[in-house]
Amino acid sequence: MTGGTASVRCGDDLRGRVPGRYFPIADPVCQGPVHGAFPAEYVSRRAAFVAAHYAHDVGAVRARLAAEYAALRELTAHDRVLLWFEHDLWDQAALIRLLSLLADWPALAGRLYLVAGDGRRPLALMPQEELEALEPEPLSWTAVEVGAETWRAFADPDPTGLDRLTRLALPLPHLARAMRRHLQDLPWVTDGLGLTERAVLRAVSEGHGTEEALFRHLRDADPVFPLTDLILRDVLARLSTGTRRLVTRDPPHTPTPRGAAILAGEARYTPSPRFQAGVVVGPGGGWWWNPRAAGVTDRPPGRGAMGLLG
Repeated sequence: MTGGTASVRCGDDLRGRVPGRYFPIADPVCQGPVHGAFPAEYVSRRAAFVAAHYAHDVGAVRARLAAEYAALRELTAHDRVLLWFEHDLWDQAALIRLLSLLADWPALAGRLYLVAGDGRRPLALMPQEELEALEPEPLSWTAVEVGAETWRAFADPDPTGLDRLTRLALPLPHLARAMRRHLQDLPWVTDGLGLTERAVLRAVSEGHGTEEALFRHLRDADPVFPLTDLILRDVLARLSTGTRRLVTRDPPHTPTPRGAAILAGEARYTPSPRFQAGVVVGPGGGWWWNPRAAGVTDRPPGRGAMGLLG
């Protein structure tokens, strides 16, 4: 059976609320490694990350991701494909992952439409009548190719290509801003913290000592990267683990003496090993965010770096 409408969304939150056959993509690509040959190696690596960091069964995650990515091939049988991706980093990262795959299927040209919302609210929080009133915008094939190019830069171990793209006028309205927010979670030359890590540490220092209090405080503080409960839990665990932890292990969390010293500009944080998309972060990493230049740099922080933090 062919024809009709398909709706693609990065999760299940619009299931039953949008027209046509529903295609969810539950891969949270704004977190963790994104390299590996697609589909088998990539899906296995993503499943291992999601299972380890979000407390899921690795086999179940692998099966779901593999099935969702395989199902995308059925989009070519539909006359109209609506892409429901809002303005924030979670959605924009998932959108470029999707477009990197759709770019190999030129038969979809002229059938793709982007539904981006109002640029402020999550689509899932919009009343049904407002959701139904949103006007899908035709997605040019140039925009699809730009999305695929941005994904390649996102997955590259050298982030300078992504940095360059964020300075251009892109045909995807919210992409540049979201990708710059992604780059700001690289370690800063000022103190070694990424933007999200610093926000969590500062919130703890202001007395938001439980996970629930932190989530309430931070959820709406950053419209480009509103934290989910699982991402917050992951960042909090990163800051509260190890002998050089910045936050006490058990709630109510407070800054450790080292965490307080970093916030005061008297010490630097050495990140634990992790992937920021394609970039290696940690003691062996070679990339930082420079807030003065508002861009990435491969120059190691110098003695005066903490003076850049304002």
